[in-house]
Amino acid sequence: MISLEMHEGGIIDLRLYPPHAETDEADYLDALDRIGRLDGPYAIVVDIAGSSHLSREGEVRQAAWAKATRQRISTSCRALALVRENPNPRTRQSFERLWSIPVHVTRDREEACQFAARHLGAAVRP
Repeated sequence: MISLEMHEGGIIDLRLYPPHAETDEADYLDALDRIGRLDGPYAIVVDIAGSSHLSREGEVRQAAWAKATRQRISTSCRALALVRENPNPRTRQSFERLWSIPVHVTRDREEACQFAARHLGAAVRP
């Protein structure tokens, strides 16, 4: 199941959690489209730990979204925190090359939320 919540203070919380559904990929890509239209300032916490990979078509659409929203995300978003089961520096570096915003990758959701809030100056914790 995909959840996209927009909290007071500008924290955007995109999560994938059980039960998983056949619509998860489409819902995830729709959530990206919604994020791509947002005005800032905001910070994003993406918690997709334990998720399955996107299909080839999903990867292509995600890449096209990233390219199309590069400028808007770079100017509206203050930070991106990713929650992954196996965080690695390459993931962070990939996102840092994509947008000129601070990126943090961790397996700890609370740490990710604190990172996003700190960069936004928000006291809200999703």
